[in-house]
Amino acid sequence: MEPLTIRMKDCDVMLAVPPSLTSITTYILLEQERWFEKELSFLARWLKPGMTAIDIGANLGVYALPMARLVGPSGRVVAYEPGSEARSLLERSRELNAAANLRIVGAALSDSHRQGSLARGASTELNELAGVTGDGEPVDITTLDDELERDPSLSPDFIKLDAEGEEERILAGGRTCLARHSPVLMVEIRSEGRVRGNLLTVLAQMGHRLLRLLPGAPILVPFEPAVLDPFELNLFAAKADRLASLCAEDVAVDSIPQWEPPADAARQGLRFLRRQPFARMFEHAATSPANVDPAYATGLAAYAAWRTASLPARTRCAALWFAYRTLAALCNRSATTARYSTFARIAWDGGWWGESVVALKQMAAYTRHAPFRPSEPCWPANPRFDDIPGADNPAQWFATGIMERLERMSGYSSYFNGTSPSIGWLSQQPLASREMQRRKVLSEASKGASPSVPPALREPASDHLNADLWRDGKVPGTRLDT
Repeated sequence: MEPLTIRMKDCDVMLAVPPSLTSITTYILLEQERWFEKELSFLARWLKPGMTAIDIGANLGVYALPMARLVGPSGRVVAYEPGSEARSLLERSRELNAAANLRIVGAALSDSHRQGSLARGASTELNELAGVTGDGEPVDITTLDDELERDPSLSPDFIKLDAEGEEERILAGGRTCLARHSPVLMVEIRSEGRVRGNLLTVLAQMGHRLLRLLPGAPILVPFEPAVLDPFELNLFAAKADRLASLCAEDVAVDSIPQWEPPADAARQGLRFLRRQPFARMFEHAATSPANVDPAYATGLAAYAAWRTASLPARTRCAALWFAYRTLAALCNRSATTARYSTFARIAWDGGWWGESVVALKQMAAYTRHAPFRPSEPCWPANPRFDDIPGADNPAQWFATGIMERLERMSGYSSYFNGTSPSIGWLSQQPLASREMQRRKVLSEASKGASPSVPPALREPASDHLNADLWRDGKVPGTRLDT
């Protein structure tokens, strides 16, 4: 069967993918129209024309093709993909995007030059190296240092390592490359739910500082092993010279300073909130700090400082940490639905995904018994609802935003964890995104239920880029009813 061609949001890229919902990439791109990992947002901000990136374990190109677009014709991307099936589709995507600056290498990387075999997983993303005599596809294995010797002009600024457990050996086989060029590294730190603690130790021993990406803005912050969020999949790593460069570019911070609210912080925070499209519903409640609990007003002020993009990254991160501590304490001491909403948003922005989900579940439980009333100002827990006015029906605005956010944050994708019982209700709400309908249909299709494609998914929209696939009956497992 012919591959599907799916458009990705935010990066002007089309990918050729297998025409099957058993493929992780196919399912997720049909569902979300972007890759589910947040790290692409950092690369979109940091990579510049003329830079060089290496993608180890490129698979179908969810990173390689966007990176090729970002570094431009004067830059280079080298993608290593040993699997013939994935590599063939990656080559097709290179043609679709006219990405002449993308070189695709049909080899695996490790700590020595040798022959090996690639054990096939249930989906191409899960393929992994096996022994020389293992069952699987025969592959060539090389090292980063061998590649550098073969092509001395290769000077990587960024290297992505996603090699299903081979990362430590890849680092061992690339010591000269890493020492000479000091690239930013991105590594997958979880395998089957377990943290690769030894990999983190190896990176630290090699002189790398470990960093994590904030979901709320493309800023790298120091990684704290003691508070690793259960949903964190990838970390960045950089040596001192490269970290200093990232900090100078204001895309990273090497420490989180203390934030002290200025004298008129509370007033500034409410003023910032009132400028948002959703805020008209709060009217009198958001006009003066006198109408708001003092601790809550200070937390809102800190969050406003975090959202002020013109401030230095260190100041913004300091304010976010202050807002997080303030709202966590306030929700423990004197919780309201509005405060939970603001805390869920702050926790998400700071990468405390698990805590955000707990707050979302609390709000979902509250709204089943008592509709939301805008008597106290708050930020929507769902970032998409920043731009959606809700004054005409605050209860519907709030409930839809909460349930949509909970649906998305209960896991990386419905491919892995299915859909929630509320997906039927959500898919019918006028304020819900098209993704909710896509999730419902894809989940049913993956179970063999042969769902009909609803009319809304047959028409293009700003949040539905691949309507042609749905309209033409190309989404696997679905049917078209007249």
